[in-house]
Amino acid sequence: MIKKFFYYIKNPSQMIKRLSIKGLLNWIPDKQFLQFSYRIEMGYPLNLKDPKTFNEKLQWLKLYNRNPEYTTMVDKYTVKKYISEKIGAEYIIPTLGVWNSFDEIDFDALPDQFVLKCTHDSGGLVVCRDKSCLNMDAARKKIETSLSNNFYYMGREWPYKDVPHRIIAEQYMADNLRDYKLFCFDGVPRMTLVCSERFTKDGLKEDFYDEAWNHLNVQRPAHGNAILPIQRPKQYELMKKLATKLSEKMPFARIDFYEINEKVYFGEITFYPDSGFEGFKPEEWDLKLGEWIKLPNGWYRLKSDDCSIIISNSFYNNKETKALVDYKFFCFDGVAESVMVCTERETGHPKFYFFDKEWNLKKYNIRGKEAPEGFTLPKPDCIDEMFALAEKLSKGIPYVRVDLYCIDGLVYFGEMTFYPDSGFDANLLKESDAHWGEMLILPEKRG
Repeated sequence: MIKKFFYYIKNPSQMIKRLSIKGLLNWIPDKQFLQFSYRIEMGYPLNLKDPKTFNEKLQWLKLYNRNPEYTTMVDKYTVKKYISEKIGAEYIIPTLGVWNSFDEIDFDALPDQFVLKCTHDSGGLVVCRDKSCLNMDAARKKIETSLSNNFYYMGREWPYKDVPHRIIAEQYMADNLRDYKLFCFDGVPRMTLVCSERFTKDGLKEDFYDEAWNHLNVQRPAHGNAILPIQRPKQYELMKKLATKLSEKMPFARIDFYEINEKVYFGEITFYPDSGFEGFKPEEWDLKLGEWIKLPNGWYRLKSDDCSIIISNSFYNNKETKALVDYKFFCFDGVAESVMVCTERETGHPKFYFFDKEWNLKKYNIRGKEAPEGFTLPKPDCIDEMFALAEKLSKGIPYVRVDLYCIDGLVYFGEMTFYPDSGFDANLLKESDAHWGEMLILPEKRG
C-alpha cells in the first residue's frame, strides 16, 4: 500500500487515470478536468483562449466542436455502416457477431481465430489465434472490465459518452499487422504514423512519414523507431484518397487503415490521439501540427422560450469576435444576483466590472471599488433576456456562473462555471465574498 502511495505521488497522471476509472472524478466539469489534467500531463497550463499547439487544440475541440455524428464514428459497431455508405463495404473487416455481455457470446459458433472488441472504448481487445488455447477467464475479465467503464471520463472525449457498451467479434486478419494512421486536417492527409512490431519482444515501434513517404524526424516519447525503414504500402495512394473522403469538413481526424495482401481495410477514426496529452520529440512538432488545425466557427445559441441549443457558424475566430464582451452572471439557485462584464479582452489585459439588474455598478472587486464616481459601461439591449436565461439555467443549482454574449441583439451561450478561479479569486473584496457566501445555501443545510 505504501509503495503504491509513493508511486502515485511520483506519477500524478497515473493517479488521475486511476481515480477516473473508479468514477471518483466524474463530478468535475469537462473544462476544469481538462485544465487540471493538462497541467499534470503536459507540465504547463492549458491555453483555451488562444490555443496554439496540437494538444491544446485537441482539448479545445473536445469542448467546443461537438458534431453529433462523431458518436457514430467512434462506435466500433455503428461506424461500419457509416464507412460502408461513405467509401464502400469492401474496406470493412467482417463482423462475426455482436453481444451486450460476455455470457451471450456463442464461442462454439466462432471460428478458431477471431478478435473480440468492446465498441465503446480503447483497449477492450482480445486476440484469439487458437480457440482451443483461449484463456476464457482472462478474456472474460478483460472484456467485463472494459464494459463496466465509460471511456469518456478518462479524458473527457465526449463522443464516447453515449456509445452503447457492446462486444463485437471480428474476423482475424493476420499476425503483426501494421497500422497506417493518417493525420488529416480539413480533409488533407498531412502525415502518416506507422505502428509496427506491436506484439514483438521489443514492443511497439512508431515512425512518422510525410505525404510523399519521406521519414520525418519526429517521435512520441514512449516508442522508438523501427530498426529498418518501413516500406511504402502498395495501396498508400488509395489510403490517402479514402482518408480524404472520410475526414472532409473535420478540423482534425486520424484515419487508420491496414494493408493485407495489397488490400486496404479500415481500422478506426480517432479525433483526439492519446486524448490530446501526448508529447512530441522534438517539441516544436506539437506547435507545427497545431498550425495545421484550423479551429471551426461556432458558439452555442440559446432560444429564450425553451433554452434549446443551436449552433451558429459565424462568430468564432474572426476579428469581430476578439472584441466581444463577456457577460458572466453570478447565479444562486435560479437568482441571477449580478453580472460581471468583461471588456478589453482583445488587448490581453481584460477588465472586469459588476452590475446589478438595474445596471448599477456594484463595487464587488478592486477595479469596481476604484472606479470613478458615475462610472458605467454601455448597457446591452438584451440584458433583461440574458438575466432571464441565466436564472432559468441556474434553477436548482446552489451556485453557477452562466456566461452569455449579446451579438446583434441575439443572445449566445458561452459556458457554465461552477468554481470561478477555483474559488481563489484574489480580486474579490472580502465583503463581497461574505455577501455571496450568505447567498450560497449549501445542499445539506437546506430545510
